[in-house]
Parts: sequence; structure tokens; C-alpha cells
Amino acid sequence: MKNVLPVEYPIVTGYPVIANALSILQTQEKTMNWILLNLMVPIVWYDAESDKVLIDLGGDHTPWNTRYLYDDCPYLTVYRYDRTWFHEQNQDIIAFIKWNIDSDKYIYTDVCKKFISEYRSNNPERMHDLFIYGYDDEAQILFGSDFFHGEKYQNINVSFDDYRKAFEAVEEQQLPHRVEQTTDIMAITNRELFNTWLAVDYEDSQSVLVILKERILECLGKTNASYMRLGDEKVAYGINSYDLLQKYFQDKNFYESKCSYYNRMFVQFLVEYKGILLKVCRDLLKSDELAVQAEELINLANIIKGFVLKSTIRRICSSAEREKLIAYLKKSKKQETDLLQNMLTHIDSLILH
Repeated sequence: MKNVLPVEYPIVTGYPVIANALSILQTQEKTMNWILLNLMVPIVWYDAESDKVLIDLGGDHTPWNTRYLYDDCPYLTVYRYDRTWFHEQNQDIIAFIKWNIDSDKYIYTDVCKKFISEYRSNNPERMHDLFIYGYDDEAQILFGSDFFHGEKYQNINVSFDDYRKAFEAVEEQQLPHRVEQTTDIMAITNRELFNTWLAVDYEDSQSVLVILKERILECLGKTNASYMRLGDEKVAYGINSYDLLQKYFQDKNFYESKCSYYNRMFVQFLVEYKGILLKVCRDLLKSDELAVQAEELINLANIIKGFVLKSTIRRICSSAEREKLIAYLKKSKKQETDLLQNMLTHIDSLILH
């Protein structure tokens, strides 16, 4: 028997936690308003201890890069199974996965990298959260997705035996879990929007415009982000994140190997975030003029991405190259500010009519 649940290639792949959820949500067109509104506010901070820049995404209640992405999404239901309890039951994980897939539930949990060749990890004992969306009994494989070697998000096939070893190694070797959202086995399924407990109806166009206006004002720094956390004095929201990025990329050490993984992940997201703005302009606001402005931002983001990747590969970045990179960041900030202001004007005209 073969059973493969529907998935779509996610519009954001820079972080697997986000990408895996999007691959489920994007199978239903009605979820797109919620997706776009919850990807609208980039959150950037600098981790001085590890000397790397990190990015998160704003939503209704919390940043995306937490387990709340799944628990607070009105279009997903999450069932959690304690891994330690499951291990003590001596149950076969493959049979458990197949039972969930047959019940239209996707599986998401930690595995040990060394048993799955696509990771090609320098530290094979480490954990990573692997997303499973189907199986094939005849071929004895599972179908999964993750961020694999080269920081590339892709779909893979994993043999039953390899997955079983990768899963069981987590408890047998008492390896630490990588992130809090995968300390359990998560079974995830779609659900209908349940509006009675929501502050906004994501399927109502007027409600969406009101929330979109809020998000844009947050991006412009004209309102306080509703999901700010403790310690956020070191965090930059929306358009203000460009100032933090300029400071970070002026540092001659940004291309060092210890942070290159995060640089590549970050610049990939930088491009994909501009793609989110394009979808908002094209699909929510239905404005060709705004879409053209968003496409110009994508081109600028790709140039910035090229600069960073080239420097990371060469492990060198001259002062002239850094100055050019900063100039592109300043240009991008100016153009993005103009676009957001124009989006506000367009929204006001739509609400009035």
C-alpha cells in the first residue's frame, strides 16, 4: 500500500520549522490570508555570544520560530505524543507513522542525522526535526522533507530501516533534543477555521485589510509589535531591521565559517520575504503597480544574497565590497519604506470603497 498526503513547496524555506508548516497549509487556498499576515513582520536580532544574525517572523501572538506556529494556527490541529513514553511501549515507529498517515496526520519529530545520508552532517550525532508526509509499503520507504546538506530544503525518500534507526537513536543514545517544539512526536492535521475564538476572520476580505494595515504599521515602526517579548531591546522589527543589518555586515568577520550557515539561511529568507510582499501586493491588494515595486525589492535582495554568498564561499570581503553591500541595504530600506507607505495608501482607498 502507498499513501502520500498532499504537500506544496513552501513559499518560505529559510527555516524548516516554518517551511514544514507551510507545506501543509499551502495545500488549501483559504489559508493564504493567514499565512501572509503572519509572515508580514520580519524580526532581526544579533546574537553577540555566537556572533551571528538571526531572523524570526511576526504573528498574532508569538514569533513563528517556536512550537506556537503549530499550536496557535487556526488551520492546524496538533496531537503530541511523549517520546519517552512511546519508547517505553516498545512500539514500532513505522507502524505508528503509517497509522497516522492513514488518518490524514503528518508526522514531525527529531531524528539522529547519521542514519539519513542526505544530511551529510559534520556532526552526525546531532538531532534534526524531520517532517514525514507519506509512505510506500512496497518500496519500504517514507516520504519526508527538511533542510538538508547545503542548507537546501528538499523532499527525500527514507527507508523504513534507516528511519527506525534514526528515530530510536534519540532515546537509546540519550542525545539532547535540538529544539523544544520537537521534544514530542507531533501528529499534525488540517482543520476548518474556527472563528469564535479568533480576533479576526481570516476569510473575510475587510477583516484582512484591517489586520494587514496593522502589520504594515508595525513594519514601519509606527506601532508597537503586539508580540514583543522579554529582551526585545536587542531586537529590530520591520524596516528598522535594516539598521541592524548594516551594522552587522560592516563587520569584516561576518563571512567566517562559524556563522556562514546562518548567513546563507538568512539571505535566503531575505529574498523569500520580499516574495511575501509581492504576494500581498498581487493577491491581497490586487495592484499591478505595487507588485512592480515589490519585484524591484526582490531583485535588490538577490543582489545582497549574491554578495553574502560570494563572500562566505571566498571567506573574504574587502572594504569596498562591504561598502557596496551597505549601499544596497540602504537602497533596499528606502524602497521598502516607500512600498509600505504606498500599500497603506492603497488599503485606505479600498476600505473607503
